[in-house]
Amino acid sequence: MMKGREFLSSPTSPTERRHDLDALRASAMMLGIVYHGALSLALGFPWFVQDPSANGAMYVFQSWVHGFRMPLFFIISGFFTAMLWKKRGALALVSHRFRRVFLPCLVGSMTLVPLCNLAILKGLSESNQRRLMATESLPPEQSIWVAIQQHRSDAVRVHLENGTAFTDLHPQFQTTVLSWAAIQGDLESVRVLIEMGCDPSLSNPDGNTALHASMFFGNSPLVEYLLEQGADITKRNSNGETPINSLRVDTKMVQYIGGLLSVRRELADIKDGRALIENALVERNLIEPAKQTDVEQVPVGSSPDASAPTQSTPRAIAMWLATYPAFSFLWFLWFLWWFAVFLVILQWVFGSIRSFWSQQPVEWSSLGLYSPVALLFWMLVTMVPLYFMGTIGFIFGPDTSVGLIPAPQVFAYYAVFFLFGVGYYLGQDTGARLGQSWRWLLPWTMLVLFPIALEINLGKYGLRDQWIGKGWVLPLSVLSQSLFAWCMSISCIGLFRSCVREQTPWIRYLSDSSYWLYVAHLPLVIVLQSQLAWTDGNAYLKLLIISFASIGLLLLSYQLLVRNTWLGVFLNGRRAPKST
Repeated sequence: MMKGREFLSSPTSPTERRHDLDALRASAMMLGIVYHGALSLALGFPWFVQDPSANGAMYVFQSWVHGFRMPLFFIISGFFTAMLWKKRGALALVSHRFRRVFLPCLVGSMTLVPLCNLAILKGLSESNQRRLMATESLPPEQSIWVAIQQHRSDAVRVHLENGTAFTDLHPQFQTTVLSWAAIQGDLESVRVLIEMGCDPSLSNPDGNTALHASMFFGNSPLVEYLLEQGADITKRNSNGETPINSLRVDTKMVQYIGGLLSVRRELADIKDGRALIENALVERNLIEPAKQTDVEQVPVGSSPDASAPTQSTPRAIAMWLATYPAFSFLWFLWFLWWFAVFLVILQWVFGSIRSFWSQQPVEWSSLGLYSPVALLFWMLVTMVPLYFMGTIGFIFGPDTSVGLIPAPQVFAYYAVFFLFGVGYYLGQDTGARLGQSWRWLLPWTMLVLFPIALEINLGKYGLRDQWIGKGWVLPLSVLSQSLFAWCMSISCIGLFRSCVREQTPWIRYLSDSSYWLYVAHLPLVIVLQSQLAWTDGNAYLKLLIISFASIGLLLLSYQLLVRNTWLGVFLNGRRAPKST
């Protein structure tokens, strides 16, 4: 067995670069720009900018992209990480990833992320302003949702008398009438609903109740009234959180959600209301005084009410590190850095894999890397972390993790795809076996598997309840999402290997520029979304404008400001001289 020092420094013979995967990686990054551009136009998706032209087809499109794009990206990243190690050695791999991934991630978190946050705040403010203007111009007779948003309890009563059911759901946000009234802080409409027979503990599809919403927004009078009417304070949502957990969510998150829902409530009112609720709960002996600032009450996925942990316990510090949004949309760079580090550590611990393969060669194809059985194995493995993400029923596709400490289930999910990419490189698929069935697999995945998986997961078209029982929704959602991610990823690899047989100047240019385009695109995309949202127009036309304008401007900035400058060296290294 090779010693650790030899392992860390000894490269092996280089392997021909895969230009098809270069092109595929660049395409995945470009698709990410289009994906983010579509979010403001996807009806029902909780994006920072809500465009009045949004429609359901865009929601389907963004779900399709989100379901496979990042898994595919991590497969390709695993492939090129293994290639770099085999060509240059482990020390060179860590050095390269430190300079090309870790440092850009660190610099981006201090420059691009704050810039993106400013664009987000502006987009949220303008979206909220547009929705309020639109709602105020509508007659309350149009729908019970409009009546509640205008605090017209008399119109709410009329809608109920005319047949609106307590269990009807908001067409965009999927909340019950009672929860919508609680979200909007409409106490009188809540009174009307309960007086007319509505259960004060009625749940939304995600398990949240009106009491969850009232505590979330710090609405003390609503909480008092709901408790008086027998609302269940111990009722848990699908994430296992009680209304008291909602009381602990970071107020910055409350502002964000409030902006999406057009809630007219100031930050000071939220904080003051929460304090009154805390005192009322203590008086009712529903919580102990010592637990009022107990960080353990904060639900997973939120952070305490300050920019640092409120208690100096290891658990509080770890929770803050896991939830503080340090990396925002650059989270994938943070993951890539740690994947490279852990790969080197694992290889060093278990001996020199390079030595093992050179002395005892293993045909990965003989282990079934490219067989249907292998696909089933990888799919089953990814089902485990996907099961624990808690996104089933809310979004289609995996979750993300933007904290300093990655969420374990998200980290594990993408690590599986990364390791598959490592194995794909080491397997030396010279026969192009992976993805060779793309001609039938790709259309089957897009036209058959995806619609079924989307309906099982979200149930937007009312077919899910007719197909399967409630107890089967979660396991079938996880199964179908995992299968979709693998089938799409493998199909794309096969497609590009079949179509891209050699490097061309434009493929090389897009491959080199795609890194800059992706890390810099989101602030520009959000600004374009905010401007177009004020205009009338077709959603598809707006997406074309956002996509072409952002990619065009970013390509121009790459050519003028990045490609031949220190920034280009910082991101991509020194460019190789042209061959003569």
